[in-house]
Amino acid sequence: MWNSERYPALLTLSMDDGRDRTLAFLPDGHIRWEGKDCEARIADFGEELFFLTFEPETAPRVNLTLVLDMALGLVTLVTCRQGVNPRRPTYMSTELLPGYISQPGREEPVRRHGFTDALKGKCVKWSYEGDFSIVHVYVTERYYRIRLLQKLGDPDSPYELAMRNYRDRTEPAYYLRIRPDVVLFGFTEDNMDRVTGPEIACASRAQLIRLSTLETVGRGFGMPGTPTELFRAKGEYVEPLPGELDPGCAYLI
Repeated sequence: MWNSERYPALLTLSMDDGRDRTLAFLPDGHIRWEGKDCEARIADFGEELFFLTFEPETAPRVNLTLVLDMALGLVTLVTCRQGVNPRRPTYMSTELLPGYISQPGREEPVRRHGFTDALKGKCVKWSYEGDFSIVHVYVTERYYRIRLLQKLGDPDSPYELAMRNYRDRTEPAYYLRIRPDVVLFGFTEDNMDRVTGPEIACASRAQLIRLSTLETVGRGFGMPGTPTELFRAKGEYVEPLPGELDPGCAYLI
């Protein structure tokens, strides 16, 4: 829940595309984005950092995720859109847009949330609720690889059969430095979408990661019939498997 006693209930976000967006926090827990009310999920990540995600009522679906840095006055907007490629109906585009929070009496910050290689070469095992774990291999500053630790269902299901063709399990990714100890990591399953085809609805993820403690909060988006929800997980650094950090196969499948 947004603390309107500490922070303004109405924010003006001055984005680097030259256009302002208005974000209002309503008493019922909803937000008003550009004049339209939306149901939103918001997480306080500590140190005046907030992670907010919501879906405006549009078709095809669109997800908007905001990282609000109230201490530094910075904001990053992540926009994911379905339906942008008629030949690939399950594909999603991802756009990153930096900006700042316009406040009376405060000058525009010179810096923005910028790209980083802070996680490059590291492997993290993430443990979620429900006894589910997975390893993220941060191959380069532009790609990541997934290591599955358990089967996700019936070995003869369309999902498992399609995943057998998705051998490399490497996807384009982005890494933004939010604070010295905090990174925004995200990806969209572009390669998976091309390899597995329409049998599997591909997803997008964005998450804040605190490097020192490996705490994370994030959201998934894109699965049919599944609303955007927040997730939390706890991580631990693990050793890579032989060849797992080889970037040679990260660019083409």
